[in-house]
Amino acid sequence: MFLAPQAPLDDSKFFEAAQSLAQSLSQWGLLIIGGSLVVIVSTSYRRPRNRKVRAAYFLFIPMWCCLAVSVYEGIMVQRSYVAYLVASRSTPTQQALNNIAENITNATRYQILALESALLIGALWLLIYIVWWICSNQPEAGS
Repeated sequence: MFLAPQAPLDDSKFFEAAQSLAQSLSQWGLLIIGGSLVVIVSTSYRRPRNRKVRAAYFLFIPMWCCLAVSVYEGIMVQRSYVAYLVASRSTPTQQALNNIAENITNATRYQILALESALLIGALWLLIYIVWWICSNQPEAGS
């Protein structure tokens, strides 16, 4: 059986895609942080008066921490991409490219995990809020 020689893989597509994904996920993380801060400081929605229900707002703290980790890992992907660009200006060894690719892969994995964790925590807060909103007998402000 004859195997045709394979062309060398174009590593640049992997690095560009990883960098683009990291940037997109970081933007989503920052948008979620901004949106959740608007929820905290806004006065245009119903707030629970019950202290136990208001305790659900403490869920924002671990959510923000997870989002901060996600953005940080996105920055690490960006740094690795810059390392790839610098290395590619010279003749990088395959080991150097493999190390950079491994760093990007790990940072991307942690970035996605942190973003998923933040979304899960945010969904839990939203579930608590919706249940309170539906079941509450608290009159609306101005009523």
